[in-house]
Amino acid sequence: MTIISDATAQDPTEELFSWFRTKLDTSPVYRDEEKGWQVFGYDDIARILADTTTFSSDTARSFNPPQPDLDFFDMGNLVTTDPPRHRQLRSLINSGFTPRAVAGLTPMIERITHTLLDAVDGADRFDLIDSVAYALPITVISELLGLPMEDEPLFRVWGEALGTVDAATVPPDQLRDEVAPAVRDMNAYLMDQVRRRRKQPTDDVISKLANAEVDGKQLEDGEIVGITGLTMFAGHATTMALIANAVLLFDRHPEAGAAVRADRSLLPDAAEEVLRLRPPFPRLARVVTTDTEIGGHAIAAGELVTPWIGAGNRDASRFPDPDRFDIHRHTGSSLVFGQGIHFCLGAPLARLEGRIALGILMDRYADIAVDASEPVEFENPWQLITPKRLPVRVS
Repeated sequence: MTIISDATAQDPTEELFSWFRTKLDTSPVYRDEEKGWQVFGYDDIARILADTTTFSSDTARSFNPPQPDLDFFDMGNLVTTDPPRHRQLRSLINSGFTPRAVAGLTPMIERITHTLLDAVDGADRFDLIDSVAYALPITVISELLGLPMEDEPLFRVWGEALGTVDAATVPPDQLRDEVAPAVRDMNAYLMDQVRRRRKQPTDDVISKLANAEVDGKQLEDGEIVGITGLTMFAGHATTMALIANAVLLFDRHPEAGAAVRADRSLLPDAAEEVLRLRPPFPRLARVVTTDTEIGGHAIAAGELVTPWIGAGNRDASRFPDPDRFDIHRHTGSSLVFGQGIHFCLGAPLARLEGRIALGILMDRYADIAVDASEPVEFENPWQLITPKRLPVRVS
């Protein structure tokens, strides 16, 4: 975590973006001796994401040492699951996250947003993360899953632990001493929820998973836990980053913020540009299943490949003047939510939550500015691109 005491000081994320620019200009594909192949160009990344046969998502089992708690969770981790099981598991939860299904959540999202802002009503300064950007999506996803909000402090701890898991780069002692215990606690908690739903099903996602069947067989316990845990973590991190990064960019580009205030029809495209420029998750990971090549470089089977989607979103061959924040830009081909079969399941929900929250913030406050008198804290941008604490002044 990085703390910036002056709001005008260098955002640590800019170091990452500068590295993207250097690599795109000089070495869009190169091999790091410790971390494997690094890929930055848009076309190469799009090809990697589309070809699930050559580029497997099963990096956890390929590079992380065996660890019972993580292995149990990874049974249902859609991010690291390949076809055909990926399709079977995803189909069980996909219907609840289609654009049509998500649109029906609008009244709930609006209600929660207003309730959260009512709690800081009358205050002219507050932390946007705790008050709205984190609180909204974790409340929404908890209601959908059927998890009690009083357990939210636990969800935050587990989310931070999952966010540190990075194939082939997590030191073994950190994996053993920090990540595994948190995942073990989460697995036990979610298994307790699953057992309850099997005895007394309710109208929530966990109940559907706990009693679902694929080819006449119930899901394995680890599959249910993995799907639920991933939904809980990814389901709030993306929206949190979208809301926080949007307020940050509107503060830095007041003309863009003013334009969106004046014409709310610009908000959807503006949100997409925020996601392109500051994607919540800057990279993915794949393992090569057969000898291949990327950008003229021979890649051997079994090697790790890291597609930097944050760099692909700044590739000038796809996005002219790519480092400029342009709310009128067409970003339909952005890599922010991935592509192909692993396209982010929660993308429609994150987009809707972000648009609703930003719209209500603009309705409530004539002005929203980053509070320069308070420290801004950032997550590690190499893992998650978002402020962790974002003090704002409102009027």
